[in-house]
Amino acid sequence: MIRYAKPTTVDEALALLGEASWRILAGGTDFYPAQGAKPFRENVLDINGLATLRDIAETEDHWVIGARTTWTDLVRHPLPAAFDALKQAAREVGSVQIQNVASIAGNLCNASPAADGVPALLILDAEVELRSAAMARHLPLKKFILGNRRTELQ
Repeated sequence: MIRYAKPTTVDEALALLGEASWRILAGGTDFYPAQGAKPFRENVLDINGLATLRDIAETEDHWVIGARTTWTDLVRHPLPAAFDALKQAAREVGSVQIQNVASIAGNLCNASPAADGVPALLILDAEVELRSAAMARHLPLKKFILGNRRTELQ
């Protein structure tokens, strides 16, 4: 039986990820086109209810951009000039409607050769945080993306 879940906390999402294989739905701008007219054959974990993952924050020594942060969120946030290339890339992602829902993490996790945000994030020496219920790990973006549609996601 195919399952659909829309957790309301990160801990709940991580617990679900620990118990079964899931296809994660964030913005959905690549999710649904890739699905096409085929019936769903995988469990779907909809993370659109996780408001804590849609945030941009400054810490003492770096910036944190949440996985569900949209390109529009990024453009509108008052970031330092070092982020200008990333903001420019954000303005080039699809249409305004796509920018309003497409997530930064989706752009990275799809590992498309056309991923608009990747070059600017590489210049910024971006890292990704990967979490499970058991652990968290950090990887430089250049080690996270392995090639066309291939990442270090486990």
